[in-house]
Amino acid sequence: MYSFPSLPLFIRLFNFFNSFVLVLLLLTANLWLIFKFTVSLANKSDELNMKKITIAIDGFSSCGKSTMAKDLAREVGYIYIDSGAMYRAVTLYSIENGIFDGDVIDTERLKKEIKDIHISFRLNKETGRPDTYLNGVNVENKIRSMEVSSKVSPISTLDFVREAMVAQQQAMGNEKGIVMDGRDIGTTVFPDAELKIFVTATPEIRAQRRYDELKAKGQAASFDEILENVKQRDYIDQNREVSPLRKAEDALLLDNTDLSIEEQKKWLFEQFNKVSK
Repeated sequence: MYSFPSLPLFIRLFNFFNSFVLVLLLLTANLWLIFKFTVSLANKSDELNMKKITIAIDGFSSCGKSTMAKDLAREVGYIYIDSGAMYRAVTLYSIENGIFDGDVIDTERLKKEIKDIHISFRLNKETGRPDTYLNGVNVENKIRSMEVSSKVSPISTLDFVREAMVAQQQAMGNEKGIVMDGRDIGTTVFPDAELKIFVTATPEIRAQRRYDELKAKGQAASFDEILENVKQRDYIDQNREVSPLRKAEDALLLDNTDLSIEEQKKWLFEQFNKVSK
């Protein structure tokens, strides 16, 4: 007849089994930690192997530069700087502080006060995109008004304004890993940028996009007025004496007149991956 092991032996076997299970669990946990650490090192290695670059996106007004730059920066973990918003902020400051008399700018007064105009960008957690701050105040919506749009070109032609803005932009971009859009980023602000893109589209398409944007924000808008403003800004931007709008010799041309947002995004990431790896 089969007899059960004595109680002390049974206890010893039970304790041995528990110890074995505990060792097995600890070994499994350690192997899991080693695996996670190895994966983490591999990811870090990939990040180090993908060099950070400076990306300059220039082009005409209302051609989608800012949207393109913001989306790219968010996807690749870069810092986004909206240079156009900076000139709009200076324009808003000038409007709100009586520096404009109709369409005439008090340049001497603005020249004295430009040192007191501080522009920064802070991430909007709701939109996932940076908002523009003028001397600590969020002015993202105000700088997109038609009043600012109609006066920003004359402000941006002033050499002392451009010098002040370029200095602020270059200070923001001391480190690699930034995306900046504007009119003279690839030619003046960051002439050594590793990736330069020049964006264009027909005036009519750009005016329609601007019209749709304003209507979506609940702002009053006239298509004809916007189209005239687009054409006027094109002329001023291309013919100003200081940093005129032009395509850098080594910039890639993107005409997005007939491109969808997804097609444009695909093209942009293809160019980024070619340069950053």
